[in-house]
Amino acid sequence: MRVVIVLIARVAASIAVLAVILSRVSIEEVLARGAGGAPLLLAAALALSLLGVVLVALRWRLLAGWLGLEVPVGFAVRALFLAVFGGQVLPSALGADILRGWMLARHTSGVARTVASLMADRLVALFAACLLVLLSGGGTKQLLPAYGGLLGPAAALISGGILLAFLLGLRRGMEGVTLQPGPILLAIAIALTVHAGTVAVAAVTARAYAVDSSLELWISVIPLSVIVSALPISLNGWGVREAMIVVLAAPFGLPAAEALLVSLTLGILNMLASLPGALVMLRSRRARLGMILPPSQQ
Repeated sequence: MRVVIVLIARVAASIAVLAVILSRVSIEEVLARGAGGAPLLLAAALALSLLGVVLVALRWRLLAGWLGLEVPVGFAVRALFLAVFGGQVLPSALGADILRGWMLARHTSGVARTVASLMADRLVALFAACLLVLLSGGGTKQLLPAYGGLLGPAAALISGGILLAFLLGLRRGMEGVTLQPGPILLAIAIALTVHAGTVAVAAVTARAYAVDSSLELWISVIPLSVIVSALPISLNGWGVREAMIVVLAAPFGLPAAEALLVSLTLGILNMLASLPGALVMLRSRRARLGMILPPSQQ
């Protein structure tokens, strides 16, 4: 019951924020621009989104391997797609992590190391996003002229400190775990690539609608919106993502209707990119039924 209440509250939050945004833009303009989108560019954006899921799976596999868990590539990809698919309706990213963690724990029987791999993966992703905020800087300076320049360095320093403290804690608390720079740095590089890919998806999507597609704009907008929309206050970031993109893009001269169109499309692309997870779920269900039912009933 508690989970249901939390889910309803987050759905309500997403609807409320979207309703406020839609009340301040021309819905007709959004629909008109959306109908004129270039299919090939939108397909390319979807392909990049799918590639992003695969890269996240490889990053998680790398960190799990560092912790002593042997995870086949195909298994990691299937688990990640299942998590992304489940994350479309689960209350937060925690629910998605529970799904992939459940699959890995069953595969390896290492619950503590599975949980550690999930936490390390999330912290690496957060640190990489904060690094992009630091490197871009434009979005925070435009939004907060007085203090925006401090937000990127502060976010990178804090998230990096938390990540380092967590990794050192794992080294002291888990047998056989050493602080190897290679896997950690490679995981951070993959995380940076994933976030850069999200920036590219936004730029390609914007170009599909003949909206400003400059990388300067989207690298200033996307990293911060990714961080904020990951907070467990809405359903899979809906509403929060749209609000952040509209607000952050405004100082760059991007009209709210155009920013909203790109943001809504990003949400839809995420949903489409999660659909392979439905196939994973169906396949897993059939496998369980095959183990339970006699051959005559399969």
